[in-house]
Parts: sequence; structure tokens; C-alpha cells
Amino acid sequence: MSVVSFSGFSSELIQLEWKDLKPTQTQNQIVLPELSYQQRQALQDVFTLSQYNDPESVSELAALKERLKADGLDTDALLKLRAEYIETQQRMAETVTTEFNGKKVRIPGFLVPVEFSAPLVATEFLLVPVAGACIHMPPPPANQIVRISYPKGYKVETVQYPVWVEGVMSSKLETDNLYLVDGNTDVTMGYTMNASLVKNYH
Repeated sequence: MSVVSFSGFSSELIQLEWKDLKPTQTQNQIVLPELSYQQRQALQDVFTLSQYNDPESVSELAALKERLKADGLDTDALLKLRAEYIETQQRMAETVTTEFNGKKVRIPGFLVPVEFSAPLVATEFLLVPVAGACIHMPPPPANQIVRISYPKGYKVETVQYPVWVEGVMSSKLETDNLYLVDGNTDVTMGYTMNASLVKNYH
């Protein structure tokens, strides 16, 4: 989403882009090996079968490991490397900046309503950089989610159009089980904001 300036906004406000909430990070230093489609599929089957202890699963698991071993691949080492890679990616996604703590900011984004004071009037919502995030797709990284408190309430006509939100920002990594459009899900958020204004993005 491109960010435009508004002459009507107070000069005290810091205008943010989503990249500002994602601290500069180096690339994941864990390098996963190049695997063919068949090898990746076999490794996925190994991961799935390793969750079961019945004789048939154990037999299939042993056969798959032997097949991958013939390709020069150590399945146990690969699965360990995969777990380390995922853990590192998760850690990077949950790294937040404290640069804007206690400061008045404005940022554009899309709403994901969480609590309502009346039909369609949201008093609490998540602000995310893309439409439909957390509803029809997996949540963005924690440092790309701002949990907004807006007691005044904002009438949500559609979640497909962006809004501007102004308020005091703070970095606060937290995971909460939230009811979204398609059911409850655990969402990890990197920031909170007490909003003073929510308005349509123009």
C-alpha cells in the first residue's frame, strides 16, 4: 500500500509504513538443502509417519528413510534442520521495534474486527497490511499486526477497504485466542495502539 501525506494531519504525528515496524534483520543463516519435488514429498511423508507408532506406519517410515538414504539424504538430520529453520523464522517474525513506544503515529492498513459495541461497530480490531489477513489466510508475522483499541467505535462497512488509524503505539508481543470471521484462532501480535481516530483511507 502506498502512503500519501495529508496536510490536515498534525505535524506531531509520525507517519509509518509497515516496513517501519519490521526491524532490519539479516537473512536466516540456516540454509536448507536443494531437494527435488519427490524428495520433499518423501520427507513430508516421513514427518507425518513419525507421529504414529502402529506397525504399518513404522514399516513405511523405514522404507522411506532407506529410499532417501540411497539419495544421500539423512532424514533425521534434515528434519532437525527444518525445525531449526522454522524456529529461527518464527523468532525473526516476532522481533519488534521499540522506536515508536509512547509516540503518536498514524498508519494505513486493513481491519480485522475482534470486538463490537453494536452491530458492525468495532471497538477492538487488528490492523494488518493486507486485506483478508487472519480471515482467509494465515496471520501475518507478529511485527506486522497492531492490536487496536478504539472505545469510540468504528463502523466497519467492509474489511476490503483500507483505513487510517492514529494513536499512541507501544510494542507488546502477545498471543491471544481471538474469534475471527471463520472461528477462533491463536494470533501473535507485536504491537498495540490506543487509537484516537479511525477514518477511511483516501
